[in-house]
Amino acid sequence: MNIVVLGAGAVGGYFGGKISAAGHPVQFLVRKRRYEQLKNRGLKVESVHGDFSIEPNLIIDPSEAENPDLVILGLKNYHIEGAIPQLKQLVEKGAKILPLLNGIEHLDLLTEELGQENVLGGLCYIESTLNTEGDIIQTSSMHDVIFGPLTSVDQAFLQEVESIMKQAEFNVTLTDSILEEIWKKFVFITSFSGITSAVRAPIGVVIQDQVASEFLRDLITEVYEISKARKIALPEDTVESVMQKLQGASPKFTSSMHRDLQKGLPLELDSLHGYLLKLGKQHQIETPTLKAIYALLHPFKEGE
Repeated sequence: MNIVVLGAGAVGGYFGGKISAAGHPVQFLVRKRRYEQLKNRGLKVESVHGDFSIEPNLIIDPSEAENPDLVILGLKNYHIEGAIPQLKQLVEKGAKILPLLNGIEHLDLLTEELGQENVLGGLCYIESTLNTEGDIIQTSSMHDVIFGPLTSVDQAFLQEVESIMKQAEFNVTLTDSILEEIWKKFVFITSFSGITSAVRAPIGVVIQDQVASEFLRDLITEVYEISKARKIALPEDTVESVMQKLQGASPKFTSSMHRDLQKGLPLELDSLHGYLLKLGKQHQIETPTLKAIYALLHPFKEGE
């Protein structure tokens, strides 16, 4: 199977690098600046699961992709619309698209532009970032990919993707309930990213403060109520399970949005919390904590 990674950053670079290191053909479709960076240094990963480096097969145009079967999409949400022409070329070459993005709204755009039959549902759990030299720093035990079909897809293809990912030695789950899994993460990531970014601190600061911890529970509850209004079959104990997961996390555990805020980078605020505010209004659900998070972070959403 020929794989193209679009977005060789902290997410796409890590998972694509692991697949390449396992011996599978992977091409990294990157912008010119990242091309030069990776060409000069190689793709280097410092990870709690073991450091590694590869000499990546780099391309800068979709026309260079060699018979692509799968595209792992690791861009930020605010770059997706601009990447649609590249993705269309790859789909025309026969590829299926597997987005590993935060949020849900991007699925509407991808399926509308590329056809639902050409898009898989996917998500990942990972704590990773790029250092100043462009190396990937992965810092927690989580390196999980969950994926599955949004519509009828050849099972042999899905099983081959699953097999390749298992050989790459990160955690992978193939599921027939991918929308529920995406929403499960959506509840987690919007709450986690929102609170850590708003307080400018890792999760331990929030959990140890009673007022902030109660605010976090209210935030999780609002997102869960929106999921119920969307008729997503999440477990009834979702709020408590997310709270327990965050309470049990390392006190130093923080979100990619918080790290982007620290670096002065654009934030995925509109595609996460902004999207939820739209859904809350649509379903007439009161969302005071979501509004507070959105307002506090809005001045910084475009970065410095």
